[in-house]
Amino acid sequence: MVNWEYELKRYLAKKFKAIMGFEIPIESIHTIMMDADFELSEFTIEELANIYAFAIMKEDYEQADNVKKELSQRDCKIVLDVDEKKREATINLYVKPKTEVVYLDIKMKVLPDGLMIDFEKEEL
Repeated sequence: MVNWEYELKRYLAKKFKAIMGFEIPIESIHTIMMDADFELSEFTIEELANIYAFAIMKEDYEQADNVKKELSQRDCKIVLDVDEKKREATINLYVKPKTEVVYLDIKMKVLPDGLMIDFEKEEL
C-alpha cells in the first residue's frame, strides 16, 4: 500500500506555507483523521468522488464499492482509468445521460505499491 499519509502531510505543509507564509515541519502534523462512520447519501457527488479516490488509495475496496453503488443510485458512473506506461491514472465521473462527457476527474499517480492521489494536480 502506498504511503499516502506522508504524501498528504507533505502537501498540507506546502499549502500551510502558501496560506500562512511560514513553514511547519511535516513531523508537526501528527495524525490525519478520516472517520469512515457516515451516511454516503449525505454527501455531494464531488465529495463522493473524493471519498472513492481515498478508498482506492487506502485499498479499501469495500468502501470504494459502496461509494460506486451510491453514485449509481444517483445516475452517475465512476471509472478508474489506469495508464501503466505513463504511470498515471484518472478517476472519471460521468453523470447520466451524458456519459460521454466527464463531469469530474481526479488525477492519480501509479506507484509500484499502489495508486495515490496526485495532490499537486488536484489542489485539494
